[in-house]
Amino acid sequence: MKAYLLKRLLATIPTLFGITLITFLLIRMAPGDPVASRFDLSGGGGPGMDGGGSQDADRLQDTARAKKLLLGMVRHDTTAHHWRPGDLAQAAEADVAPLPEPTRLGAFGEWLQAVAVDPSGDRIWVGGLDRVVVALDPTGDERLRLDGHEAPIRSLAVAADGTLASADDAGHVRLWQPDGRPRAHIETGAPATEVIFLDPQTLLIAGRDGVIRSHAVDGTPGPSYRGHIGAVYALAPDGHGGFWSGGVDRVLRRWTPGAEAPALTDERHGQAITDIAVAGQAVLTACDDRRVRLFPADPGPDRLDGPPVALGDPTVFEGHYKGVGAVAFDAAGRVWSGGRDETVRLWDAETGRQLAESPYNPGRVRALAPLDGGVIAVGDAWIEVPLVTQYIAWLGRTLTFDFGRSFADDEPVLRLIGRALPITLGLNALAIGIIYLVSIPIGILAAVRRAGWFDNISSVVLFLLYSIPNFWLATLLIMFLSSERNLNILPSAGLASPGEGDLSYFPWLWDRILHLVLPVTVMVYAGFASLSRYVRTSMLEALGQDYVRTARAKGLRERVVVLKHAFRNALVTIVTLVANLLPRLFGGSLIIEVIFSINGMGKLAFDSILSRDYPVIMAITTLAAVLTLLGILISDLLYGVVDPRVKVDR
Repeated sequence: MKAYLLKRLLATIPTLFGITLITFLLIRMAPGDPVASRFDLSGGGGPGMDGGGSQDADRLQDTARAKKLLLGMVRHDTTAHHWRPGDLAQAAEADVAPLPEPTRLGAFGEWLQAVAVDPSGDRIWVGGLDRVVVALDPTGDERLRLDGHEAPIRSLAVAADGTLASADDAGHVRLWQPDGRPRAHIETGAPATEVIFLDPQTLLIAGRDGVIRSHAVDGTPGPSYRGHIGAVYALAPDGHGGFWSGGVDRVLRRWTPGAEAPALTDERHGQAITDIAVAGQAVLTACDDRRVRLFPADPGPDRLDGPPVALGDPTVFEGHYKGVGAVAFDAAGRVWSGGRDETVRLWDAETGRQLAESPYNPGRVRALAPLDGGVIAVGDAWIEVPLVTQYIAWLGRTLTFDFGRSFADDEPVLRLIGRALPITLGLNALAIGIIYLVSIPIGILAAVRRAGWFDNISSVVLFLLYSIPNFWLATLLIMFLSSERNLNILPSAGLASPGEGDLSYFPWLWDRILHLVLPVTVMVYAGFASLSRYVRTSMLEALGQDYVRTARAKGLRERVVVLKHAFRNALVTIVTLVANLLPRLFGGSLIIEVIFSINGMGKLAFDSILSRDYPVIMAITTLAAVLTLLGILISDLLYGVVDPRVKVDR
């Protein structure tokens, strides 16, 4: 017996493998992107999407990415990307050249959100959601790790002398010596969005409260700059002791040290200003209106090298189809940009023409820093997972019954199944029990009285019932027995009345019985015909065998001959049907559960298909396949119980 069970279990492995592979491929290889099409999105966004800071489009894109992550189609890319322009001369005739594949630097536990490059160029500082600041060399090797933040890091800045400042979402700013030793700790009281050095001794901190605070590197507070309405997202030194600022109020401001009001303002931005870069007198801004602007600053007729007194008309770089989040000048004076459209782009600063673009969408770009003629980009990056790797990962989770979370309500799939399965088990166990209790006696009696009045009448009635569609009968029963226009004596929705938890036992039991009458009736009537015909056919074959005639010749009573000798041998055919019981108990009756609003497995599967809830569909399909194979195994074992001639160990 043990050897037989082992052989049968081993034989199911290729079948299960094939079922899981087909299930995975059908969902994964469906025409179009199964996740993006659910939300009317293309795989990586596109010009057809609503851009320019649309939060709805952002949420849809984030949701699609999250669901791809659940399916194993993508994974988080927690590295820094070093983009270089490549040989643009070879693509001079092309409108936009593809950027070469970036060099990935480091590997971290969470996404990076901030980057700064040491003035010497031999150290890259990065930080992000894992609240750790790490120094990398240009090859990506980790050189230093700084702990101390208790919130995600949003901004980094390096002074000319190598002093590092790191700011986090909790409003804490930490200053570090070049060798990594703590230097000072500043608490601003508001989430920090940007930090820069005006000079090696002066630090500026922008906050979500609209205030720009200055501090000495030893932590001593200096003057604050107020004027912005809402969060300040961008700061940049102007090269003359002052600085530029921009934020959610769409106004670009220039400040002089200690001034109570800005020396210059510009209101030509359509939405929030998200980043600022300065090269000489030129000011570069990133904006949520999908545009990058390069302002040529006018220092005045008598101050060619002094601070600007006005801003000229900007050169506008257009091409991003969602908000731009980061900009930078490289060593050659070219403009780099990246943002929520998940692209990195290179522009000619003089003409505004786009020179190059990332060949794929790496993810939302949060910050850029120039390095070696290119830029270091960090942000919410993703990387595609090969199909084979996707399947292996999904199969591994399936073997541990980790089916992920539902797309519809973000609940664990097993929790949804755990709520629906007991309802389906109880309902189908009751229906199957009634079917067997009624059908077996009908089949036996029809076989014993073959061609008699009972056989003829039962055949006609049962086949008439079998021909009635269950959804049609369910609708008729609801109309006549649950409608206020007719009898209205039975409930037709759910398995319990509202407030049934307050009932005592017998009223509660009666309420449950009333709710079960209609769905159980619709579930059992067709089963009477099919099972009774199986029993009748098997019994007729058994009654014609020699051992039955021998039993009768011995003078045994007809009841003993029919039930002990004929029926036991007829059970071999009936036992074959047991293989279908387990998947039926698990899967439920889709039509019945939907019509009668019963939250069982059938309705769960139906709702999942309509909403394209792939984790739930894959879980139900896989478990149903396992139960089908288990039912076949149980059926084979029962052959040896009902028929001693069958040896299950052979």
